[in-house]
Amino acid sequence: MICAALDLLDCAHPDPAPDDLVAAMRASVDLLGVHALAELSVPFVPHGHTVVMVLAESHLTVSTWPEYRMVQIDLVTCRADTDPQKALRPVVELLDAGDVRVQRVQRVDPRLGNGGTSDRPRTGVLNTLHDPVGAVPPRG
Repeated sequence: MICAALDLLDCAHPDPAPDDLVAAMRASVDLLGVHALAELSVPFVPHGHTVVMVLAESHLTVSTWPEYRMVQIDLVTCRADTDPQKALRPVVELLDAGDVRVQRVQRVDPRLGNGGTSDRPRTGVLNTLHDPVGAVPPRG
């Protein structure tokens, strides 16, 4: 399973034409070997936009912030046999980023058989929202 977040900084072309961005995303989808089911491009005023591609294997989003010369890309897919950095090259090249920062997030793979469940006790801040018994009392 791939979960990648790319921050593109110092982009020379941070506000491409929406059709150009969608075309670059389609090229990336082809390189990933996944299948786009739907696309949504949302423009923002005065500039910038977010494009979402719903994939049969999950999703790809690109959000632009031209005023900061920054773009963020999020890719989640169950196709783990393709390097996302190579596949996303058409998008990265279109934006001409001076600095590309990549984060890979380890996610539970539902294909492993346990669906992400575990016999371990629940821990962490988020779990206390659903189970106040384990919550840490407020400082006072």
